[in-house]
Amino acid sequence: MADFKRPKLDSQTYVTLGYLIIVVIGMMFDYDYYNRFSINIFEYADILDFLLAPVKNLQLMIFAFGSFLVVLLFFRLDKLWMTKSPKTYKRMNFGMGVNSASKYRPFMIGVSIVGYLYIASVFYGERMYNNYQEEADMIEVIYESNQRVLKGKLIGKNTDYIFLESNDKSVRAIPVSSDVQEIVISRP
Repeated sequence: MADFKRPKLDSQTYVTLGYLIIVVIGMMFDYDYYNRFSINIFEYADILDFLLAPVKNLQLMIFAFGSFLVVLLFFRLDKLWMTKSPKTYKRMNFGMGVNSASKYRPFMIGVSIVGYLYIASVFYGERMYNNYQEEADMIEVIYESNQRVLKGKLIGKNTDYIFLESNDKSVRAIPVSSDVQEIVISRP
């Protein structure tokens, strides 16, 4: 049987992959939060909004770093268990040895990561939505052209839009720099 060699990656590749993973996590978190207001954030966000999300969101960085530490600890404990007690390790892996387990491991890890990120994004979206319900900032948007004022609770903002929920519970996307004065996303 041929010996499988893993490609060697340099530190820059690991940093780039880590940053891309954090960007994807930020996209999932933002999507889940804004989806609670019937806003498809992908229609309103620029790629730069997602690329800068790790820099702007401390909670996202803490989550990503904490997840990395948990996964690293899990793999270390798994390896320790495999070397210290191979019989119980094999029994807990449904009789699969090291070779057969390594064949299915990438699939199992992939499914686990997607499930974990989905659950985490739902948790984050729910938490952020509850924070919004309890202590949303009231803002006023004043149009320079006709001095019209919109008041409402700030849902969020990105490079191009301010999202707010007005007093009549309608959700609005207000372009920051445009001739369009507002986009009504949903009305009650």
